[in-house]
Amino acid sequence: MSLPDTRKRATLIGTALLGTTYLLMLVGVATGQWWIFLVGIVGGYAMDALLLHRMTAFAKSLQQVRLGITPRTLLRQLLALGLLITTAEATSTGIGLILLTFLVLFGLQLLCGVVGRRLRTRRRLPIATRNIPLESLHIPDSPPMPFVREPMSRLLPLDIFLVLGAIGYVVFGALWAAVAGAVITTLVTVVALVVFLWHLRRARAIPHEQEVMDFTQEWLTSYRPEVVLYFSGSSDSAYQVDMWLETLDRMPRRSIIVLRERTIAAQLAPTRVPVLCVPSATNLMALDFDPARVALYPANTGKNIHMLRNPRLKHVFIGHGDSDKIASVNPFSKVYDEVWTAGRAGRDRYARARVGVREDEIVEVGRPQLDEIRTDTAPNSVRTVLYAPTWEGWTDDPGNTSLIEAGPTLIAKLLDGDLKVRVLYKPHPFTGIRSAAARAAHKRIVALLGGANQGTKRREDRERRLAELEKRLAAFDNDTGARDEAHYSREEGRALPETIAEMKALSTEWHRVYWDGHADDEHLVVQGPRPTLYSCFNQADLLISDISSVVADFVATEKPYAITNCEGITHAEFQDRHPTSSAAYMLSPDGEGLDAALDAVHLAEADRLASERTELRSYLLGGPESQSRFNAAVDDLYERGSLLHPLSPWGLPDTDPLAPHLS
Repeated sequence: MSLPDTRKRATLIGTALLGTTYLLMLVGVATGQWWIFLVGIVGGYAMDALLLHRMTAFAKSLQQVRLGITPRTLLRQLLALGLLITTAEATSTGIGLILLTFLVLFGLQLLCGVVGRRLRTRRRLPIATRNIPLESLHIPDSPPMPFVREPMSRLLPLDIFLVLGAIGYVVFGALWAAVAGAVITTLVTVVALVVFLWHLRRARAIPHEQEVMDFTQEWLTSYRPEVVLYFSGSSDSAYQVDMWLETLDRMPRRSIIVLRERTIAAQLAPTRVPVLCVPSATNLMALDFDPARVALYPANTGKNIHMLRNPRLKHVFIGHGDSDKIASVNPFSKVYDEVWTAGRAGRDRYARARVGVREDEIVEVGRPQLDEIRTDTAPNSVRTVLYAPTWEGWTDDPGNTSLIEAGPTLIAKLLDGDLKVRVLYKPHPFTGIRSAAARAAHKRIVALLGGANQGTKRREDRERRLAELEKRLAAFDNDTGARDEAHYSREEGRALPETIAEMKALSTEWHRVYWDGHADDEHLVVQGPRPTLYSCFNQADLLISDISSVVADFVATEKPYAITNCEGITHAEFQDRHPTSSAAYMLSPDGEGLDAALDAVHLAEADRLASERTELRSYLLGGPESQSRFNAAVDDLYERGSLLHPLSPWGLPDTDPLAPHLS
């Protein structure tokens, strides 16, 4: 099921459950039946817990329509008063006590909200960091999670004692029940307020914004970065910078990662390179990154301008994958001093596009991420076909994706063909966010693969081990919601190589267990960060995809691949327009051409495009040892930048660039 469909289903279920709880409360008040009201109240508190911990997307939707935790709490309290008023046994004294406690409680909760907001503001540093020691900032420990993550959603339901006391008063006619509920609710709220105030007092030790920025500049001056990897993007684009982390780590130059969004900083994969997130443009532009002379940009975004304004840096667009898509020849690219491409194909692409990028501004550096990619295939008993279509894009141009027009047809032919194959389906993370047709096609493919798997024997003995590994890997997924940002930055002050090595070892073991845990003939829908795309490459004997960087990367394996032509032009015109497809087995939307691609997988002598793929690999990705070529390009540009803007006379150390900051 696609993500939009899952959210829609959760919204419908959540609306029905929440509506039922308040309807029961209303019916209880109208009929004077306390037990009906009690069922509704219990359901209401249960829903509050679900909205806080499980149904977070639905909770945000409720806030947008003014049905957040505060109005729900006030409505619940109003209905509780209604139950008292409609009960003959309730006296004015009891009703007055409950009403007075509700008013006192509202005031206490208001104070908690004000102090809590002040606490979060005080603990929110103007920067977020990783691998940068922050001991001198004297950041106190984080408050407990309930005081950090949506505190009011946890605080407001504390009226449960008072509400239950009111119901007890109605049932037994005993005023002591209402008094006990009032006392307990008031006490726990006062305790929460005291804790808020105590942590606010501790937070006064955190330096103010200018002091933090002064510290940041002092650290930069002592660290003396040479290369800056700069990234800005939406919360679902972290993969675009993650793919460059190991490349940066393997460079001999002293480097730093500069981010602009706190969400990206939280999601960034583990790295030993210092990370500095500066959300404010004013703060970023006030920082001096000298002696850095090279800035690398994986994406074209508006916030790039805040670093591009630095004249002492040589600015380079490195992108996040080469392809024949129009995005790979964005006219914005001409604002950079240089554009680095994997191979000759990127240079020719800009020449054809004529978007203002000059020939002498393009440098071929290879694709360092692919240096260790395997060219063999996992030893499965059946051949594996990986279908990895790109998403529908922001426009309705024909051929953006094969998913809508051809996806279900291709999958059906693969499942029903004479040659038995296993299908791996890995859709783009953005699939279905704009197009209902793409979502429908995705659901159809998932259903087809699920139906074909009926009777397939799973290796259930591996599931427990996989769950254990997933639990341990979750610690590296950088979900900082349970801790405040200041605490997280302080705790991640020093990069620990053994920690990163542990994460890599766990990831390797996870992938081994995952692939071994599925039968060789089991079809799989692969979504999320694991298993990785390159892991799927290692399993695949044949790739079916669209014009995207997925194809260019897969060419490194030199294994057969196929591309579906959904542009309404001839295959010859398609291959002329998209050089990445020049060594592909071309498919029509109805699946014509699929047999030839499958024959190439099953019989080596039937693979008529093997030599073309070898040539294409060199053309698209350049020669071997891309990391060395990338490092050399950085060194060359750094030296040229240093000639234009000479470094300070006291020079740079010759040791490991990160060694002093890893001790």
